[in-house]
Amino acid sequence: MAGALDTALKNAAKAVVADLGSSLDTTITYTRKASPTYNTSTGALSTTDTAYSNIKVPIEFILSDEEGQQERREAKVYITPDLIGSNQPTLQDEVILSYAGANETAQITEIKTLKGGQTYLFVLLVRF
Repeated sequence: MAGALDTALKNAAKAVVADLGSSLDTTITYTRKASPTYNTSTGALSTTDTAYSNIKVPIEFILSDEEGQQERREAKVYITPDLIGSNQPTLQDEVILSYAGANETAQITEIKTLKGGQTYLFVLLVRF
């Protein structure tokens, strides 16, 4: 029974993300940063990056605030595991939001994972 419920929730999440994402004029590029290596002679940290481009997902813009001469913006990005290679997001990963003719690089500040026996939805809080 639990497996059937997980499958139903996973399919529902995929359908909602696909429906809402396709109706918006926004896309994201999700870059998975993996296998970090540190070069001791140069002091550089490098990663093996995998980019998942032109993903249509729901984006909820939740904050636009001015702090001094800086503007701080936050959004929630709803994404299913299949859209990012069945990977678990990390805070080191990168999201580029494409909307209103512009690209904004966002930092992931919080990750909520919705799951039962299997993961079916990630809610990413991003700051840009």
